[in-house]
Amino acid sequence: MTSRRPIRAASTAGARARGVHSLAPGHLGEATAAATVAVVVGGIALVITGVGMIAMALTIGGRYSGDAPPNVGSLAVLPVIGGLVALLLGAGLTAGGVAVFSAARRSRLATGILAAVAAGLSALGTVLVMTNPPPDPVLAIALTIAALVFGVASLLLLRLRR
Repeated sequence: MTSRRPIRAASTAGARARGVHSLAPGHLGEATAAATVAVVVGGIALVITGVGMIAMALTIGGRYSGDAPPNVGSLAVLPVIGGLVALLLGAGLTAGGVAVFSAARRSRLATGILAAVAAGLSALGTVLVMTNPPPDPVLAIALTIAALVFGVASLLLLRLRR
């Protein structure tokens, strides 16, 4: 019988690095990291949507070939407010996702709450799209998927760490 010594790593950093097999940051699990990526992508999409809504509302008078209606300015108020809300929510989600990746303090809580708000607004949008005539099933499906993604992301971000 021979007694062999275990082969040691060249450095302690090399020995520690072997245990990690994930691309996810060490302070997040794989599911939470994927949810955070989904929140960032959804936030960027909301920013783009908000900018588009604002631009469309501000140019509503140009859509009329002749004389615009006398109340064309009041037609733009609600889309501008909705666009600003979408822009702010998207910016908050994007910044929150980046903060979660950088392990900022209380960023998981804030981003989880914003994701829950986005999920609730998406679910409300689904109901509104389907109840107003004519119903738009394609938009309702997209809003339902957004509600599910933001809802799952909020659950993963708000769960307690093990």
